[in-house]
Amino acid sequence: MNYDDNKVNFQKKRNTVVFIDAESVNASHCSSIVSQSKKAGEVAEMKYYARQKDPHTKAWKDAAKENDIKPILMAGNPEHNKIDNKLIKDAKKILRENKSIDVFCIASRDGDYTELVNLLRENKKRVVILATKDTSQKLKASASEVKEI
Repeated sequence: MNYDDNKVNFQKKRNTVVFIDAESVNASHCSSIVSQSKKAGEVAEMKYYARQKDPHTKAWKDAAKENDIKPILMAGNPEHNKIDNKLIKDAKKILRENKSIDVFCIASRDGDYTELVNLLRENKKRVVILATKDTSQKLKASASEVKEI
């Protein structure tokens, strides 16, 4: 069979999702997160999680627009682990509903994601932690791979 390269568009399977805990990771790491995520796989979607009116995560708004990162903004008062719980819920939903995703990148310093990482790995998913210098050792130890940002 002879294929005309001009007519056939070969695309890599979009197999990677990226979750950014904006409360935990500063927007100054955005370009490194994007770069390391693309090295991990073909990115289907990137999301950052923050409270809507949190002044500490305001810088993520512009960084996200420039890098095609979808904001997941929570309304209401601050609650313990509010952002963490939403990110975990969304990751579990993708695990259940999107079988083509086999790489999960999580940008966070927070050890609260260790259980999620273990669940993803039990389900044969590759989990890449995008880590700063002060990322939880427990979280890094649970990952398939750790990339410094």
